[in-house]
Amino acid sequence: MRMSIKKYQNTNMTHVEQADPHTLISLIMQHILGNLAAAKGALDRKDIENKNKLLGKVMGLIGELQDSLDMEKGGEISRHLYDLYAYMISQVTKANIKNDSSFLTEVGTLINEIKSAWDAIPANIRQQYDR
Repeated sequence: MRMSIKKYQNTNMTHVEQADPHTLISLIMQHILGNLAAAKGALDRKDIENKNKLLGKVMGLIGELQDSLDMEKGGEISRHLYDLYAYMISQVTKANIKNDSSFLTEVGTLINEIKSAWDAIPANIRQQYDR
């Protein structure tokens, strides 16, 4: 299991403790979406301190997704995802600098699309890669 997933699994959340790697990635994406929504709210309220904190979490979580990629086994798909995650981090940075939530909306749409596909992977396929 990748170090980034182990680190996330070692958090105090009880539902994470028993989660398989596939579920952990889904949880990371869910946390990204939650933090994006909270950051948009902070941005609307002009709560700069909280916005910065939340966007830092978003970038860290996206970095965890990058770190969890198996570049050898994943091949071209992993390389494309890595680049897409890097793009998302740059969009979050732009949102933070420009105080423009449209960049966050775009990142949220991308994460939602990836999460939907990820969650749709059949259980028998998931188990092949959880070992």
